[in-house]
Amino acid sequence: MGFSSTAGLTLLLTTVLISSIYLYSTVDITSAKINDAYSQHSEYLKNKLDERLTIVDVENSTANINITLLNEGQLTHEVGKWDVLYNGIPKNFTIVSNDEYVVPLNSIEISINASSPGRISVVSEYGNQYYYNLN
Repeated sequence: MGFSSTAGLTLLLTTVLISSIYLYSTVDITSAKINDAYSQHSEYLKNKLDERLTIVDVENSTANINITLLNEGQLTHEVGKWDVLYNGIPKNFTIVSNDEYVVPLNSIEISINASSPGRISVVSEYGNQYYYNLN
């Protein structure tokens, strides 16, 4: 072997080593992100199963509908992440009691601008829907 073949082999091995180090670090970072996303998804699904809200009362006045929900589960809910649909149309709602969170075994009252008859759907932060028919 001459000088040029030794230098070429050294250059080739160095390139392979640097490429393998880069590939390993990229795969390691990607694997960590996938594991983190999987654990977040698992926790989200667990929270979705553990969530138990119940519509206990709906009061209908001429321009507003007040909806009282009871948290019978073990989770604390952030009401700002909820959505309220009236006949399938998203409605802005106001929190009557000015509480941002609903702790277990407490209730919260929200109000929407609508009148009966109609169908109300409250969608929680974990995607569960709770229905009530106004007749």
